[in-house]
Amino acid sequence: MGQGILFKRIGLTGSPGTGKKTLARGFALNAGYRILNINSLCISKGGSIGRDKYGIVVDTEKLSKIIAEEIKNDNFILVGHLLPYVIVSKDIELAIVLRCNPYMLEKRLEKRGYPHKKVLMNIGAETLGTCYFDALKEFGCGKIHVIDTSSKKPEEVVRESLKILEGNARYDGSDIDWLSLVRKKGDLRRIFPDSYY
Repeated sequence: MGQGILFKRIGLTGSPGTGKKTLARGFALNAGYRILNINSLCISKGGSIGRDKYGIVVDTEKLSKIIAEEIKNDNFILVGHLLPYVIVSKDIELAIVLRCNPYMLEKRLEKRGYPHKKVLMNIGAETLGTCYFDALKEFGCGKIHVIDTSSKKPEEVVRESLKILEGNARYDGSDIDWLSLVRKKGDLRRIFPDSYY
């Protein structure tokens, strides 16, 4: 583990497309963390109960037990948008939440080939700050650090994150307001259509 790193048990969450996997790889490379991907654990260890038209349906209670077994040792980064639903606050020392401007996020998800409805669901969740507020509710403001990845290169996000791990930075993200941005652009109906589901 890198010199000066204060935290050994890290959670990393955020909407799909915000850069979680890229940052986790940066952590592993620069600070020696063991990466635990929540989605991969769910699939490989039997934490799902099937699929619907949007993807895998997760049994969060079962997945929580699977993760509890995997995190018995320190020096891990647990990655995934389901983080606040599968681990309790006492089991991590820091929760990093990645945020992204919904218009930039929309382009990223379209580039990945996400179906249109899934793109809208994810940028809608990011607009409302779903991952952020769920993490805040579970882990508390004292454990949260937010990084806006909208216009940052991956290496910039890694550098900023390492400062957090060394105790040299902290940002609670409370001033990020994508909903006002979307409203100002007149896109509420487009992002939250009546036929959403």
